[in-house]
Amino acid sequence: MKRYALLTGSYNLLMGGIKDFKHPYATEEEAFEEVHRIAQNDPFTDWAQIFDKKTDKAKIYRIVDKKVIEEKPKDCPNSESKPQVEPQYA
Repeated sequence: MKRYALLTGSYNLLMGGIKDFKHPYATEEEAFEEVHRIAQNDPFTDWAQIFDKKTDKAKIYRIVDKKVIEEKPKDCPNSESKPQVEPQYA
């Protein structure tokens, strides 16, 4: 089984799905090359994710105007940790 899984699609629910799985790759570089190829040739793909099955981590990319842009945690609107709020009792 190859280590890196490539998922792509036109609408990213951030929860993954088997229909978004495209192909496994032995190296992250091979998967990233495919992301660039898709960005150039598929106008209906807006995102890509390269999932490392060994470390259980993923890199997420947006595809805009044939450019591949890696999303960082700060790009996510709710990525900042919020202070814990004490429960309210009546």
